[in-house]
Amino acid sequence: MEGAGQAGIASLGVLYGYGSRQELETAGAGMLAEDPAEAAELILSEK
Repeated sequence: MEGAGQAGIASLGVLYGYGSRQELETAGAGMLAEDPAEAAELILSEK
């Protein structure tokens, strides 16, 4: 997340694995997904 922020690119944190919402938000996640389907929606909407 930090690298994406420094590079000025979008970042996506996923809440179905390692790391909590708070950890991802603190790290600078630009978007958060609850499940793989939501991750796909967010990725496709960024195009």
